[in-house]
Amino acid sequence: MIRAVLTGLGVAVLMSNCGPRVHRVRASLPADVQLGMARVDDVWVAGFITQSGKDKVDLNVETVRLLRQDLRRVSRARVVEAEPLTLANQAVFDDAAYWRRQAEDRRAGLVVTGIVRLLLAPAQVVQRGRRIAYLGQSGRTLDATVVVIDGRSGAVVARQTLPRRMRYASNDVASGLPLYFDMMEQSRPDWLRAIVGSNEP
Repeated sequence: MIRAVLTGLGVAVLMSNCGPRVHRVRASLPADVQLGMARVDDVWVAGFITQSGKDKVDLNVETVRLLRQDLRRVSRARVVEAEPLTLANQAVFDDAAYWRRQAEDRRAGLVVTGIVRLLLAPAQVVQRGRRIAYLGQSGRTLDATVVVIDGRSGAVVARQTLPRRMRYASNDVASGLPLYFDMMEQSRPDWLRAIVGSNEP
């Protein structure tokens, strides 16, 4: 009997010790992203063309801030600190002379820009007893396209549309800004993979 109890306690201790380790593995970045980040020397997250629908969120400022924060956390690259650019339309992405000049002023070898949209999600269907309710303002979608530019030539080296993210309000998250933060966190590996994929040897 004593041996059985001790065996049970041992298994419980081992399982409790394994819990945090499993959590850390899930939270870590994929191996290909980690290897890619090691090859980035300097990067400038310049600014984005944005659309925020009904939400009063400065998507340009917030997206630049979050990406710079992530790049500093996961790489040793020099992350350029500068005011986010306000970009008028998508034609600017192919203006090599403009980006070459901007990157030279900031000594940036790699420039990150693109498009970010935070829009209303389709109405959420909620069952309430025998009744069905449609909540039309409770969710958001996050659509993003990452454009990576070579700072030396000003040419686009990668243009990638990220998988769409969708999130509905809950008891903990009830407005557009927290939903945006949640979706940016979920899509962090996608953003970093799009950035480092352009820097493959």
